Amino acid sequence: MQKSFSKVFEPYRFRSEFPDMWSAYLRASFRNPETVSVAFGVTFQTAWNWWNATHRPSGDKVALAALRDPEGFAASMMTIRRAA
Repeated sequence: MQKSFSKVFEPYRFRSEFPDMWSAYLRASFRNPETVSVAFGVTFQTAWNWWNATHRPSGDKVALAALRDPEGFAASMMTIRRAA
């Protein structure tokens, strides 16, 4: 029997951990916040906030990362901790 998604992943924990996961992806894929800003078409301040895991990106930016770098993005997201 397949478990429901919420039984496999804890949505609230995922939400709170996502800024760190996104930051780790950016740090592994880009040299600095300036290159993040250019790659995603956001302000330097937004890129800085992502780089330092103080803010989460919007869905379109996450989708852009997944489409541009499927392997790197998937590898980064594999850090999701599954519920016990």
